[in-house]
Amino acid sequence: MTQGSRPSGIDFVITSAERVLDHAALWGGAATLLPRTELDAAGRFRNPGDGRAYIGAHVLFRLMAAHTLGLPLGKAAGLAVHRNCRSCGGPHGKPEIEGTSLSLSRAGETVLVASGPAGTPLGADLEAVPAQLHAGFDEFSLTPRERMEMAGSGVASRIRLWVAKEAALKVHGHGLAVEPLNLHVGTEKRGLSAPDDWSAKIEAPMHGDLHGINIAWLRAPAGLTAALASTGKPSIHELGLEKFMLAPIP
Repeated sequence: MTQGSRPSGIDFVITSAERVLDHAALWGGAATLLPRTELDAAGRFRNPGDGRAYIGAHVLFRLMAAHTLGLPLGKAAGLAVHRNCRSCGGPHGKPEIEGTSLSLSRAGETVLVASGPAGTPLGADLEAVPAQLHAGFDEFSLTPRERMEMAGSGVASRIRLWVAKEAALKVHGHGLAVEPLNLHVGTEKRGLSAPDDWSAKIEAPMHGDLHGINIAWLRAPAGLTAALASTGKPSIHELGLEKFMLAPIP
């Protein structure tokens, strides 16, 4: 895709925050891509590593927005990010940039950003697979039917359901205001489905805007699990950072 044209479908990038920052450094650093407010927010983290991961994640978020809008990457810092909590109306919640649909997730220093044109509601989630789950995970996260289906399954299978539900809850900005146990992940394609393919659907008849949301599990680095959710089934494209960063930022 050439700069100035707009992509169709949903694009996503999974990479390390450090790799984002390394690429950004070639063309002036994160300060050329983030507004002062976000750079200042990164400085408030107690752990400097968390601050750098925050910067890398938000650089990638803005690059993906500029990519979707067909803008030069140098315009990324000037894009207005809006947050509006679905529950209280406060200035927090799912970040949005006009003209796009976006979702950001981070697990440690690994970042996932998905983007699509406006009118393509989407959510994305990325989680590390832990050695063990906290007590009560199944009761909080899984429907009774899922608990039966998961009998004898390990941690990775349960986290696979968790990321699907988290991604679905991000589509319309619900977050955990809706309990995950109220969403059932129904598999449409039996057997092993290909990564980056719509292969499951959310069943949530008590929550009309969540019922029928489509799920695709994404390719993710070892030890991580990722999922994408959308109201439709647009094409899915994985992008590399080189898509953005091989040319100087205008």
